[in-house]
Amino acid sequence: MRGFLAAKPGPYTRQAMLSSFSIKPLASDQVLQAYPLITIFDPELIQAQWSSYAEDVLAKSRNGAGHGILTVQNDEQYIYGLSAYWPKPDLRQGRVLEIENFAVVDFTGNRGVARLLLNGLEDLGQRMACSCVTISLLNPQMRKWLRQPRNPAIDVFRHAGFRGEQLRLRKCF
Repeated sequence: MRGFLAAKPGPYTRQAMLSSFSIKPLASDQVLQAYPLITIFDPELIQAQWSSYAEDVLAKSRNGAGHGILTVQNDEQYIYGLSAYWPKPDLRQGRVLEIENFAVVDFTGNRGVARLLLNGLEDLGQRMACSCVTISLLNPQMRKWLRQPRNPAIDVFRHAGFRGEQLRLRKCF
């Protein structure tokens, strides 16, 4: 495995690797398989937390609530990217697709897996009659800034229990 990670694929290899990826919903029997990928954006997350979260999202998916976890998988069903989603009402935009826990591993170096997952989520949002997609991404700079011991500009929020975790982006159709 080490040699595979260190190898720099050529243009033909990149194309071959990307052409074998597809967008699929996360299956219940893949929850534990997805755990190492999800720790990329939160290394402190324990397996029980991920399993509980994923099972809850998948249960809502089975109940028709519109929730789900979308993945990018290769032909052998290895997971290279995933993100949770659900529709929600928005005061200004109507119905939006909320996206969080966007995690991707891309060995090709061209961000193709991330683009494939993002395109899949945007397509899903349009099929679900959403006017926008809103994505929450981990923002390490914000977390570091809010954890600084003597930051008077943020003390009011910190003392009230707020923690910096995510950066939110929105794209409307």
